[in-house]
Amino acid sequence: MLNQQTTATKIEPFDRRNACPGLSRMVMARDGAIARIKLPLGRLTADQAFALAEIAEKFGPGAVELSIRSNIQLRAIAPENWEHAVTALYQAGFGANNPAADDIRNVMVSPTAGIDRHQACDATPLARQLLAALENNADHHALSPKFSFQIDGGEACAMVSHPGDIWLSATDDGRHFAFGFASSPDGTALGRVEIDDALPFIEAALRLFLAHSKGAARMKQLFETLAVEEFLKELIASCPFTVDSAADWQRRQPRPCAHLGAHVQVDGRLYIGAMPLLGRLDTTQLRALAALSQKGSGGEIRLTPWQGVILPNVDAAHCDKVLRQLHTLGLATDAKAPQSRLRSCTGSTGCASALSDTQTDARDLASLLEVDSPDAVHLTGCAKSCAALAPLPHTLLARAPGRYDVFFADKAGPSRFGRLLATDVTIDAAARLLNSPERKP
Repeated sequence: MLNQQTTATKIEPFDRRNACPGLSRMVMARDGAIARIKLPLGRLTADQAFALAEIAEKFGPGAVELSIRSNIQLRAIAPENWEHAVTALYQAGFGANNPAADDIRNVMVSPTAGIDRHQACDATPLARQLLAALENNADHHALSPKFSFQIDGGEACAMVSHPGDIWLSATDDGRHFAFGFASSPDGTALGRVEIDDALPFIEAALRLFLAHSKGAARMKQLFETLAVEEFLKELIASCPFTVDSAADWQRRQPRPCAHLGAHVQVDGRLYIGAMPLLGRLDTTQLRALAALSQKGSGGEIRLTPWQGVILPNVDAAHCDKVLRQLHTLGLATDAKAPQSRLRSCTGSTGCASALSDTQTDARDLASLLEVDSPDAVHLTGCAKSCAALAPLPHTLLARAPGRYDVFFADKAGPSRFGRLLATDVTIDAAARLLNSPERKP
């Protein structure tokens, strides 16, 4: 977690923006300031990637972090470079047209939105309309930087377990969106609306939230004092269109590991997904990805909520060459590769809350895990679990430098990470446990 010292002018205590880093309001951590760059739809042009590599070398540590919300972070920015870094990022096209709206551009879509051959609809038009509405309506600028939206088109390559404040998920007929609040699309929907009514429905929900919030930053906090049934009843009454029941709706299961390797798009071309180790790209890798995207995917790079990248629109004739080049860069495209299954927070080198250097420990673990072990593993330096919104199949929770408790995900608990498999073990011991066929309780 971050030390809550910001580089901006002092903000009033109840200002919701004083919660996490943004582009022009950096937050101090142990290793320096953090700038969080919110990418519309999680997409990056080749030109932006080249510019970002230059900025990371000039003002940061020469690397960028891919976030679990398909955004980018720059870390370790020295105080004397804060203003220069922000100016350079805006000049490269990373800021909102209205700087007051930069914090609230938290609209997630699938990394394959618009190209996924299994999608029920193309979610990108609604997502773009929502981004424009958030930016152009000053009332929305009061939202917390953590307030998030998900527009799900029913893609096979999708992260549907991330909890958000407002989510819409396309029904199989492609004509409606099911919706929910303070939950995720893999759960129960509260109702459904026609696609043409989706944007006014979201805006009505935002107006009602802001009217009732009284300092609550998130939907889940509002529902601690206002029953969701009452909120929904009032919301439906305010809508000049029909809101139907979605009691029988269930989101189709995404395809496992559809964010890795080569997959056929709706137009017959391919997209190729790859994972850098622990979601970090050095500037050499970033520049090479930018060049590769120019040659094979129309100059576009899409980020994934698994802290990876997707190159879309690759011709089948170039697929093998692109895969080889990604491997040469040190990116994994196979779900069985250990680095494809590992996730880690910044750790004690950059965060005062972390009890261990999780980055180094995770690299050591990657060298010890067997290739055919399928389960994902999350190393977290503290119980805040900043790098995972929901528990992964296995969690290593730091207790001290180089020592961890090991959990197996289980919704029955007793911990939110699941069942405890081992306590106060080294990385070597954790690897032996994770490689064991008896690792599940």
